[in-house]
Amino acid sequence: MNKKINPNRMMLLRLKRRLELALRGHKLLKNKQEKLMQNFFTLVRETTKVRRDVEREFLDINMHYLAGRAVTGKQAMEDVLALTVKSGKLEIERKHEMSIEIPEFSFTIPEGDPPYKLENTSLELDLAFEKLFVHFSDLMTLVGKENALFKMAEELEKTRRRVNALEYVLIPDLELSIRSIESKLSEAERSTQTRLMKIKDMVQAREAGA
Repeated sequence: MNKKINPNRMMLLRLKRRLELALRGHKLLKNKQEKLMQNFFTLVRETTKVRRDVEREFLDINMHYLAGRAVTGKQAMEDVLALTVKSGKLEIERKHEMSIEIPEFSFTIPEGDPPYKLENTSLELDLAFEKLFVHFSDLMTLVGKENALFKMAEELEKTRRRVNALEYVLIPDLELSIRSIESKLSEAERSTQTRLMKIKDMVQAREAGA
């Protein structure tokens, strides 16, 4: 804040209004920060659980895939998967929470034949792809939650900086300026009263001597 301000009552009123707005904004931002923190840690717990489940599911899928590959052979496996035509549909739903846009992903795979030629394949490969199709949506859920965590962390940091700027810079500067103006106005008022009393004494002395 500019320290060179005119110490008058109009400026004092203006600064008090700014201080009132700053205090109100600080309170709102502080409430937002607390709510964001609650939501953030709730989402951390949810994301941790989803990630644990997804890791377990895809570890199982990988075990079946490796078992099928061991039976089929690397080159044969590549030939089997070379002509895949299987495709899915990715949908994104955007939600807004406390000024944060959070995308939620969903991926659906139509039912039908396996995405590979059936010849020379093993049951393990069938199981691997069957489980992959079932749990791929869980992977998309994890992606959405981790994306939300990243965005929420960014908003938390932005809100924290704003709270600190108000709490440690703007509000103290305004309070200091207000105290300074009030002190100067009080000093000016005392000086005026002193001059008036001296003038009154002079007038009374002159009238007494007349």
